[in-house]
Amino acid sequence: MIQGIPLETIYLYTLIVCAGIAVLLVIFGDVFDFDGPIDPMLAIPWLAFTSLFGYLGERLLEWHHLVLFLVSGAIASILVFLLNFYVLMPMKNAESTISISEKDMEGHTATVVTPIPVGGMGEIQLKSVTGSISRPAAFYAPQERTIERGTQVLIIEIRERVCYVVPYEGSLQL
Repeated sequence: MIQGIPLETIYLYTLIVCAGIAVLLVIFGDVFDFDGPIDPMLAIPWLAFTSLFGYLGERLLEWHHLVLFLVSGAIASILVFLLNFYVLMPMKNAESTISISEKDMEGHTATVVTPIPVGGMGEIQLKSVTGSISRPAAFYAPQERTIERGTQVLIIEIRERVCYVVPYEGSLQL
């Protein structure tokens, strides 16, 4: 008991809360890209599995509470490792194999679809093996004139889904 509350009840409430958060992470997990030291897609299942096995252990076994918690945590760690290795990592990698990622677009040439005015934005089209991608584009460095439709540009950087480009003349002239 912790302050008069049975551990079984704490495990059950933790399991219910973690299950609710897990459902929200499945639905909205791609919207919130978390880059911190602890990934919620791994921490929440670990808490859920630990509380599940802790709850079942409290109900079915007569073990000491600390031993039960450590065994539950160990089983949860193994399950979360397997979940990460066999489900989450392949899903993250499968996304980038279907089409070109934004980081891979940098350094490629594209064709201007909508003219890019000085100080404004236009649209470019990048052709790849899997098809073509259209993206908004702006100048990377200040330019003196508009880039017209059909002109080749070099993608220098991509920030917030906007391609920053410079005019591309082809290969280097020596």
